[in-house]
Amino acid sequence: MKAGWQTRRLTEADPQPSLPPAIRMADLHIASETICRNRAAGIPNSWVETISVAAVASAVSVLHTGFVFGIINNLYHLPVVAGLYNEPQYHDDAFIQSLRYFASGVWLVLSGTERYFDNVPLLFFILNYLSRLLSFVGFLCCASLLGITERRDKIVFSLILCFIALLNGYSYAGTGGLFINYFTHSEIANGTALLAIYLAARSRFAAAAVAVGVTFFINAFFAVWLVLPLVLIAISLLMQRKVTVREVLSRTLAGLVLCVPLAAFVLYGFVSNPEFGSPFGFDYATFLRQYFPGHVLIDSIQVGDILALLGVTLVGAAGLLWFGRGARQLQVAYLGAILVYGVGVGVPFVTGSHFVLNLHLLRSGTVIHLLAGLAMAALATNWLRRDKEGTFLPACLIVLFLSLDNLASLASILLILTFVFLRVAPGPAPTYQRTMGYLVLAAAVIAVWPLSTWYNAKLNRLYTDAVEEWTDVGNWARNATPPTAMFLVPKTPRFDPASESSLADIALSRAVVFEFISHRRIWIDFRRGGSAMYMPSYHEVWRSRLAEVEGLNSLAERRAYASRNDIGYVIDICQNPESQSGTIYRTKRLCVFSTDANGPAVRKDASPATE
Repeated sequence: MKAGWQTRRLTEADPQPSLPPAIRMADLHIASETICRNRAAGIPNSWVETISVAAVASAVSVLHTGFVFGIINNLYHLPVVAGLYNEPQYHDDAFIQSLRYFASGVWLVLSGTERYFDNVPLLFFILNYLSRLLSFVGFLCCASLLGITERRDKIVFSLILCFIALLNGYSYAGTGGLFINYFTHSEIANGTALLAIYLAARSRFAAAAVAVGVTFFINAFFAVWLVLPLVLIAISLLMQRKVTVREVLSRTLAGLVLCVPLAAFVLYGFVSNPEFGSPFGFDYATFLRQYFPGHVLIDSIQVGDILALLGVTLVGAAGLLWFGRGARQLQVAYLGAILVYGVGVGVPFVTGSHFVLNLHLLRSGTVIHLLAGLAMAALATNWLRRDKEGTFLPACLIVLFLSLDNLASLASILLILTFVFLRVAPGPAPTYQRTMGYLVLAAAVIAVWPLSTWYNAKLNRLYTDAVEEWTDVGNWARNATPPTAMFLVPKTPRFDPASESSLADIALSRAVVFEFISHRRIWIDFRRGGSAMYMPSYHEVWRSRLAEVEGLNSLAERRAYASRNDIGYVIDICQNPESQSGTIYRTKRLCVFSTDANGPAVRKDASPATE
């Protein structure tokens, strides 16, 4: 975010009314003076050191979350990388053809790259690591605004970030991606957004505008979410007389001019879509409820998630307020992020415009999470530095609770912060408190962090196993079926928390890599409905086919349906020995059947069916 803006030095004549007098301020004054000296010298921190720390922290973070190739939204990305829309068997496939207009600059650049780089899983892993690295660089830049400038502090701060639960997975009540277990373009924008906020806070509006332009290139929605936070930063700096209106406008304009090629590249992707600007022939809000309303419609989100986001927001606000006036620009950026989310809450009640709803404003909660995680990691790092003072034990407790992902942990952090703000007195802490602090910290590092890493690995294993099976089926299909072959894939089973295999079945039902590996067509898949957001003509195809397939209750019905629609092959999750009879190819849990659309049911497997 922002790591080097000019702040007014805190002195005894310039107290911080936002902090209770019970908190000892001497260290904060010293830290603020150090930050100001660094900024005056134009040295926010060593870039080599920052990138080195970020590189190591990113590796730790990727080890914590794990990485899986070919899951979830890779359904949209892999056909682009393979350039499937240029192959003749897909000339009338509405979904695959719609991906020509999947207008993120990342995928426009990567289109067809499988021809030149055949190890796509390795490519995605490298891109995932670089995406995470950019996020940590952005975090460290912003952390320098909060006094995290020494090497030791950077290391501690980054290590805490790796295991903060509110930064791992998806944002509450909006499901924006944070530190996730696969590569997709939107998460690259987390880092560029942090850098944009950091640069604006340092009055470098030309560079901030370039960062917004790069964000637009990656994810146009994310760039829109940044506008209000950056405008509020500019207003704050103007009120403090650190810049003039002319400087803000001229620098911003200069930066935007530099971004014209990037913006033009992405905008061309939008306007080249033959359905760009066409009216939707269906109610868009209804479609979102059928598909995935969590990015847009607040009334579709569970109360628990809304309360969790409220908890994150309060925790982040408390952390930023502790730094007082020294964190003014981060505070106003945080306010801007909250206001953007608030607009997202209200917009669906005012308009049903697909253009407005497609801004996915509830996903902007990602920025709230990023800034809240930054604030709490910086606060914990600051307090951990004082291992002989009363804030050391609370810092250790905060690190522990930050590692847990539930409402109780957020409530506990708020209680700890309230206690410190109101009750912790200046002076050294008793020895027993320091001992307890070290024990709590040891529990987090030795028990909680490895346990959460193990849980992530266990979940990733389910997806990895599913990807491996679909890769096997895809390779078989590519070698043993004609290029024009059509496949009916399993529908997603309902989640049953009482069943140990339920999650495994759900992971296995998602045929994300099959089409990429096989270069063979799929009849329908629920997740493909997202293409209707920019190619509305696909909605009718998706809705009608999905309704038909979801009404099929047995393998016999699925095979009969496939025959009627000239679908040559049915893939099903093998449920029992009876359902496996007649398979022409199988893996451990997937069975492939031929239909009457292929004529006589002859075995077409390139190798015998496996056990």
